[in-house]
Amino acid sequence: MMRAGLIGCGRIGCEFDDDAARIGIYTHAAAYRAAEGVSLHALADADPVKLAKAAQRYEIPTERCFASAEAMLAAGGLDLVSIAVPDRFHAALALHAVATPSVRGVLLEKPLALSLREGMAVLTAAKAAGVVLAVNYSRRFCPSHARVRQALVAGELGQVQTVTGFYGKGIRHNGTHWLDLLRDFFGSIVSVQAWSSRVTSFEDDPTPDLRIELASGLVAWLHASEHSEYSLFEMDIVGTRGRVRIRESGHRIDWYRVAESPYYTGYLLPQLHHTDEGGMRDLLLGAVEDLCLAVQQGKDPRCVGDDALAALMVAEAAIRSLHSGQAEVLV
Repeated sequence: MMRAGLIGCGRIGCEFDDDAARIGIYTHAAAYRAAEGVSLHALADADPVKLAKAAQRYEIPTERCFASAEAMLAAGGLDLVSIAVPDRFHAALALHAVATPSVRGVLLEKPLALSLREGMAVLTAAKAAGVVLAVNYSRRFCPSHARVRQALVAGELGQVQTVTGFYGKGIRHNGTHWLDLLRDFFGSIVSVQAWSSRVTSFEDDPTPDLRIELASGLVAWLHASEHSEYSLFEMDIVGTRGRVRIRESGHRIDWYRVAESPYYTGYLLPQLHHTDEGGMRDLLLGAVEDLCLAVQQGKDPRCVGDDALAALMVAEAAIRSLHSGQAEVLV
């Protein structure tokens, strides 16, 4: 039985369990308790109230609850570590975790780091230590999104003409979720141009509008939305034979098929065929199970560090473009 330690007892670490009836296993803590072959062994959080609440909820004894990540890692005995803290701490804690002798796998919340330099240092350290590094771009573990990917591979939508979307809360923080999903569906990104939006930054992380060109020649457009008002994360894929709209952060996916217009004779329209509403449950369970399998079998996780670094590279290029006013080519 592998032992897991959780750094960060906030929302994605523990508190989304308050919504478990609606979204299932959506926290690192619950996932380690539900997955086979692993147990939640230790917790760390600088907030004593959050730490005490989590300890009571998951029945973790006091001697295995720590006021700092450093203390938890120094105590030893951990095979897996989850890092679910604010973005600015990701790189430093990931470096500390992969350097801990007993640790075999790390599940890091996105983004990988706040700069390419930091991100590359984390990847280099993980590879040198032989530690499996997975980054939680959670839609990679979502069955309804996998069905979209399969449909695209099979050509069910025909030739994809354009992709548009909305995001908020920073190009690194939430924007890389959208960029990773775009890469997962359509392949590598070769250039990006950014424009200033009317949207506020998130912790010094700007939220620009983007034009994104992929290696296939496909062009995608990503529009900023104000996160302080409400959350908006969407992707709209328009093909010659159909359309897919990923809505409500992915909890609803509308599938359209081209059919005769109900209004005008001789015209065709994409018409709603069905809505997939079930794929976003238990996302963290999927991520933890994937990490466990990667560690046990010596294979890559579903979202490797290189994937996260690629998304961060696009985000950094977008920020450079925002300052220069020119498109940035990725190499």
